[in-house]
Amino acid sequence: MQAVCLASGPSLTPEDVETVRVWRQSGGLVIVSNTTFRMAPWADAVFAMDRKWWEFHYEEVREKFAGRRLTTADLGGKCEVEKLKIQSYRNSGAGCVSVAVAEGAKSVVLVGYDCAKDDGKTHWHGSHPVGLSDARTINVWPLIFDRMAKEMKRKGVRVVNASRRTALTCFERVELSAELLCP
Repeated sequence: MQAVCLASGPSLTPEDVETVRVWRQSGGLVIVSNTTFRMAPWADAVFAMDRKWWEFHYEEVREKFAGRRLTTADLGGKCEVEKLKIQSYRNSGAGCVSVAVAEGAKSVVLVGYDCAKDDGKTHWHGSHPVGLSDARTINVWPLIFDRMAKEMKRKGVRVVNASRRTALTCFERVELSAELLCP
């Protein structure tokens, strides 16, 4: 099975998301991280590892997102979110890959995984609200993904990066529509 993980890097575009939406109709799995649920409310699941993010966004997710709500955080029963026992790598985007693999994906396409600032922006949706973490560890994200890439390779999972811009060098770079065999 092939999965697409949509993160919230500043290079993620509505066109990318539409390409993934059309591809999903053929039976693919789509997992979004954090606030990217707003751009892809039709996705199969949203994963966010941060308790504070869920507390802040839960009502909006509940009202506007029909897919599964997933985390590794202890939410203390405050939100109806499924708690998973997966390796999140302390990064919601990386956690999305772990979710895809746990669901049976043998091939994962990354989109919106910039893992770097673009003109000072860290997310397509702008900064997170005050009180929420806003990519303060962005400089170590490439190291996290290097580790994850090695683990995925050991598991026999192919992970490719179709992000328009990225600081990640540990994954093969591909063009999104070609990878998803879109017209």
